Amino acid sequence: MAKKNHRSRSRYNSGGSENEYMDTAQRVLKNKKGISDLRILQIEEEKSLVKAYETVLTTVSSNASITSELIRYAHKEIFGELYDWAGRWRTVTISKPGITWPPPDFLEEAMQEFERTVLMRYPASALVSDEAFCSGIGHIQGEFLAIHPFREGNARTIKLVTNLLAVQTKRSLLRYDTSEKGRREYIHTAQTAILQNFLPMARIVQNALRASRKDS
Repeated sequence: MAKKNHRSRSRYNSGGSENEYMDTAQRVLKNKKGISDLRILQIEEEKSLVKAYETVLTTVSSNASITSELIRYAHKEIFGELYDWAGRWRTVTISKPGITWPPPDFLEEAMQEFERTVLMRYPASALVSDEAFCSGIGHIQGEFLAIHPFREGNARTIKLVTNLLAVQTKRSLLRYDTSEKGRREYIHTAQTAILQNFLPMARIVQNALRASRKDS
């Protein structure tokens, strides 16, 4: 689990292939397509995300359990065409002012504990009521983001994976607020989850569920 601190440091520390960039400003991650423009890379990531939803939601069994291995599979489907490290736990240390996420040496252990104590707690059969669904998905997303096991794309990955639970419980895909305000709120809520407060994340899931029903 991540912990709070008050030291200001760069977000990505240490070495490894995951810490290589296409530009001197270190804004564009090294990628398989040789893209050096950040906006173009972001567009490619969004295209890959759409394809991954189609693949994962149609190939994963309707009664499959959510596991760490399934999470890695989803991440690879999203980012595999762009990054060599897709589907692998990060090998770089991640931090930002006020927050330090678990170091890479402990990620395998952290994800095993996450699977055992959180994922196994919320099978589809336990998420029948909307209250249980929003609370469970909020806990899953909050705890996962507190671990932050991937170099990039953690939020996109766990949203895809928890949408599998939406499908398994006969709900529509969750529709999150993708405005700038919505994105800032999600980031702030993920930071709140580091302190084991998952209620704000459950509220975001509740709003996403309501939005999905308005569109269906």
